[in-house]
Parts: sequence; structure tokens; C-alpha cells
Amino acid sequence: VPETNTVTPVATNTVVPEMNASRESASLNFQVQIGAFRNEISVDRIASIYGINDNIRTDMHEGYTKFLIGSYPEYKGARDKRENVKGKVSGAFVTVYNNGKRITVQEALMISNQKWLR
Repeated sequence: VPETNTVTPVATNTVVPEMNASRESASLNFQVQIGAFRNEISVDRIASIYGINDNIRTDMHEGYTKFLIGSYPEYKGARDKRENVKGKVSGAFVTVYNNGKRITVQEALMISNQKWLR
């Protein structure tokens, strides 16, 4: 009997992994990072260096003290703040925390179904 090649059907359902947090449980907080330093430096010194009058908060992340300003539920607010301080802090960028855990802006935009703005 000649050998025949048979094809076994393979399930085509693709399982897409869920994001760590659904839209319902997401608590996004968009902020603007104005600096990150390994060495100890005070908030007052950062405010003086950059001429920032905003409330500056700090976060220890990956061995760096990160200096943050602003607190916005939506990306657009933080993006506008970033643009506002770019004259003082050329490297300022938007960062985001979800329920207190730092995530990427891209993840946050997907979770919240917000649009990326330049």
C-alpha cells in the first residue's frame, strides 16, 4: 500500500495574551520625567538647576532617583506639560504609572484606548 501524506487540521484560534491590567482596573497616572540621577541630589537642587516651580516628586527605579512633575489621568495633559517645560529641560519625557507600577506609555495608551500625540 503506497504511503499517503495526510494533513491533520490545526486549530487556528490565536490566543492573545491579556495586558496585565484591563481598562476597568487600570489606574493610570501620566507624569513628566525631568531627570534621573544615580548620585544623591535634592529636589530643591533639581528645581534650581532647571528653574522648575512645579511640585517635584521622586521615584527610585532601576537604581536611579527619577524626578517627576505633573500628574494627569490622560496622556495629552502630560504631553502638554512636557512641551511646556522643554525650553527648561530638553530631555523631558512622559512616563506613566499603572496602579503605582511604572509601565510604558505605549502600554498605557493601549490599556486606555488613547491616541499618541507628538
